[in-house]
Amino acid sequence: MGRDADAPRLFYDGPCRLCQRSVRWVAKHAPAVVCLPLQSKEAAALLPKTLITPPYVGVVLMDNSGIIHVGHRGIQGLAAHCSGFWRRVLPFFPEWIYNFVARTRHLWGRGEKC
Repeated sequence: MGRDADAPRLFYDGPCRLCQRSVRWVAKHAPAVVCLPLQSKEAAALLPKTLITPPYVGVVLMDNSGIIHVGHRGIQGLAAHCSGFWRRVLPFFPEWIYNFVARTRHLWGRGEKC
């Protein structure tokens, strides 16, 4: 995952184990997307303070145009950077599933760091 200035960026909660697993998925299925923790200097420089202050509102995707997509919209925005099956399915990723996974992330992440 390079640090191309024009690359889309996915910001996630760094200590969260589910987020860490998700970043590995993004690296495999959307390798052009740069993944960075919400706790990073890059996040502080690029995102509004409300998005980098706990409690986090969700994953944040900053697309190539600098437009910010949060939560399930961020997941939907990944579709443009995936191929095949995921490119067709992710645009329809529902908010209710995102919210359910976010509420129960400590179970999905297999650890207390979520």
